[in-house]
Amino acid sequence: MKTATLAALALLLAPLAGRAERFAVVVGNDRGDAARPKLWFAEKDAERIHRALREIGDFDADGTVLLRGKGAGSVRAAVRSLEPKIQAAREKGERTLLVVYYSGHAGAGGLEMGGEKLPFDELRALVAESGAEAKVAIVDACEAGLLTQVKGASAAPALAFALPADDAVKGTAFIASTAVGEQAQESAALGGSFFSHHLEVAIRGAGDADGDGRVTLAEAFAYTSARTRSGTAATAVGTQNPTYEFKMSGRGDVVLTDLRRAEARLLLPPDPGSTIVLRGPFALFAEIPGPAAEQVLALPAGAYRVERRSRDGRATGDVRLVAGRTTALPLLEPTRYELARSKGGPKPGLLYAGGGVATTGLPGFGAAPAARLGVRKELGPVGVRIRLDQVQKRVTDDWLVYDYAYTGGAVAALYPLNAGRVLLEGGVEAGWGWASQRIVETGRRSFGAGVLHGGVALLVTAPVGRMRLGLDASAGAQVFTLNEERTVRFGSSAALVALWGF
Repeated sequence: MKTATLAALALLLAPLAGRAERFAVVVGNDRGDAARPKLWFAEKDAERIHRALREIGDFDADGTVLLRGKGAGSVRAAVRSLEPKIQAAREKGERTLLVVYYSGHAGAGGLEMGGEKLPFDELRALVAESGAEAKVAIVDACEAGLLTQVKGASAAPALAFALPADDAVKGTAFIASTAVGEQAQESAALGGSFFSHHLEVAIRGAGDADGDGRVTLAEAFAYTSARTRSGTAATAVGTQNPTYEFKMSGRGDVVLTDLRRAEARLLLPPDPGSTIVLRGPFALFAEIPGPAAEQVLALPAGAYRVERRSRDGRATGDVRLVAGRTTALPLLEPTRYELARSKGGPKPGLLYAGGGVATTGLPGFGAAPAARLGVRKELGPVGVRIRLDQVQKRVTDDWLVYDYAYTGGAVAALYPLNAGRVLLEGGVEAGWGWASQRIVETGRRSFGAGVLHGGVALLVTAPVGRMRLGLDASAGAQVFTLNEERTVRFGSSAALVALWGF
C-alpha cells in the first residue's frame, strides 16, 4: 500500500527509464476566508516546490503552471488547460503525469482561496478526471486529511519494501500534510511550512541515508515524515501527521533524484549531533541534521552562508558553489563568543544585578545613585542585553530643592570586541523610562515625563570564582519634555554588577 503511494511520488520527482511527459499546477495562496489570518509562507512554499519540480523533477515550462494568490476558478482553468497537452503526449505513446500541489488555508468545506472555495470532493474529481495516466495531488493545509480520509494515520518512522522498477504506474494518489482534524503549521525559523520545507530538503540530498548519491522514495518519505513530526511535536498545536490515499497499479522507478544531475553540489562531512543551516540563492533555506557519514546536497550554484549549531556552540562560514562541481564544506569559523567561551569566557546567558551612578544633564543634578538588574543572551554572533534601572536623588538647583526619581530600561545589541576570559562587548542601545520631580518644600510633584534614550553601550565582564563581575555602562541622548518644551540632554550611566551564567 505504501509502496504504491511512494511509486506515484517517484513519477513526480525523478525521470523514469522511458520517455514521460510531466505536467503540474502549483498553487499557493496566503489568504483564506475573511475570518482567517493571512499566512506567512504559503505562496513562498509554492514557489519553492515549483522550482524544485523544474530543477529536479524534469518538468518543463510548457507543462507547468504556477499560481500565487489566485482563486478556485483559476485552479480549475489551469488544470483543464493542460488536458490538450496531456492528450497529445499520450497519442505519441508517451507516459503522462499530472501533479496538483496546493499550499494555503483549508477547512471542512475544502481549499480556501480568498473568497473562493474548492471543495475536497471537487479537487479529487478534477484530478481523477484528467487524462494523465498517473495523477498526484499534494495538499499542504489545515484539515487536508479530509482529502485522504485516513483518520489518525501517520507516517511510519522507517519504511522497508521491495523496490522493483519495471512497469509504469497508473492511477491517482492524494497526499495530505495532515490527518483529519489537524492543523498544518508554518515555521518562521524555517521560512515555510514544516511539510513542504522538509520534502524539498529531502530530495536535495538530505534524505540520502545510504550515501549512494541517489535519494529513493523510502529515504525521502522517511526523512520528510520524521522531520515534520519531530518539528511539530513541541509546538502549541501539537504533532502534525501526513496522510495519503491512493488508487495505483504498476511499479515505478523509486529513485527520486540522482544528485549527480544537480547544477551544483555541496559535500557535508560527518557531524552527528549538530544542525547545519544553509542560506543561499533564490531565498533557499535548509536546516539539516548533521550526517553520520558524508552527505551530498544538490543545490543551485551560487553563494551560501553556512551555520553550524551544536551543544558546543555556533560557527559560521561562506561557500560558493560552482556549476558542475562538488564543493566540500570549508572549515567554519566559531563566533567570537564561542572563541571567548573556549578561553574561559561567559556562558551564553547571564543574569546580573548591581549598582552605580547615572547622569541626566539637568542643572545641579550631578550623578545619582542607581540600582540595576539585567539579562544578556547570545543570539548567534551578537548578544542582546536588557537592563532595568531605578534612580533616585535629592537635587539642589540654586533655590530649588527637589526629589528626582526615574524608572526605566533599555535594550542593547552587543558585539564581542575581543575573545578571552575578560570579555569586552560594545554596541548600540535604545530605551524608555519615566522621570518625576517632587518639590521638597511643597511636597507636590511638579514634573513628570517619559524619557526616550538612545546611544551606545559597553559591557565588560571577568570571571571571579564561579561567577563573573563586570561593568555595564551606557551613554547617549535623552529626549523628554521639560517646562512644556521638548528637550535633548546628554545622559550616562555605569554600574558594577555581579553576573550568574545560565
